[in-house]
Amino acid sequence: MNYDDLNNLYKNNEFRKIDKETNAKKFYLLRSISKSKTLNKFCKKYKIEKNLNNILSNKFITEDTIIDFIRSEPILKSSEQIKDIESELNKMQVFDWGGSMGNNLEKNIVNNYVKKILKYEDIEDAILGTIQKSVYGYTLNSWYNHWSTVLIENIFNSNKRILPTVDLVEKIDFFIDFIPFDLKVTYFPDELMKSSIAEQLKEKYGSKSELTCAKNIARQLNITIPNDLNDKALTICLNNLIKESPEEKAKTFINDLNKMKKDVIEYYKNNVTELMIWLYENQGEMRFDAANRFYLVLVDSDNIYDSWKLKRNVNLLKKQIDSKLDRFDKDNLNEIKFHWSKDGKDYNCISELLFIIK
Repeated sequence: MNYDDLNNLYKNNEFRKIDKETNAKKFYLLRSISKSKTLNKFCKKYKIEKNLNNILSNKFITEDTIIDFIRSEPILKSSEQIKDIESELNKMQVFDWGGSMGNNLEKNIVNNYVKKILKYEDIEDAILGTIQKSVYGYTLNSWYNHWSTVLIENIFNSNKRILPTVDLVEKIDFFIDFIPFDLKVTYFPDELMKSSIAEQLKEKYGSKSELTCAKNIARQLNITIPNDLNDKALTICLNNLIKESPEEKAKTFINDLNKMKKDVIEYYKNNVTELMIWLYENQGEMRFDAANRFYLVLVDSDNIYDSWKLKRNVNLLKKQIDSKLDRFDKDNLNEIKFHWSKDGKDYNCISELLFIIK
């Protein structure tokens, strides 16, 4: 197949079909330098026509040629740059999206404010109140996620077994032993945790919902419950308030809750394939793909709501990432099969998962 044929398979998530082709490795390498600016530089360096079909079939442009080009590009951050990024990220004290708008910030502002509020004074109050809070939280959290991801990608790219992509390329962040992977940095999924502890919560505290249980305990302890927070923010708030109580009932609830969550984490540490399948099958519809993925799952076992802080913990991240990469075995890959309910199809992919647990 030529480059265009393989790229159509790539776009349609037919990666196992690509893998069967003799020129698959060269295709993936070319795909990783296919952005216009980088490809221009590559073609200029080797004095060839900017035509990916011709480059793929060109016997003089080998896989090693492309690898040498990638390795010659200044991709890694300096130690001074990394320290600067880490220092700035350490200033972040609270990870709060500022409401329930999340990634649909513009859509929510238009639908819930612009189209519903008629009076000028009311829209002005909203802008200075809830909208401002949401924009502030969204921007700050997005900033933190971007620069912490830069740190993590740099840790991967500095490992001798990693070949990075030069630019941001859809579905490939780097190669491990020349196998392409898309890096996904995440936390233990809220929905999976909720469903995993629901029955235990109901048995001990009368409800499958952690928030409902926390509200009930708070009322029993005469803790005032805020009425202006979304469910997740309120859950975190009540968790902290109950922790501050000296009452035995509070300590018992927090200890029970923490044990339930630690048990769930321990289960999935020992059954990572189940977690990888869950993550593939529950990905966002707009960003769906079946690319090979390397999942980095961050967990603070003492307070799962503080797991976001681990994204800036360079020493912990580097030690465990390097250890995982040292153990990577290209002859013993995790081949995952998952079902995507939105199109009714089954997909096959290669996936790795590393828990970073504090």
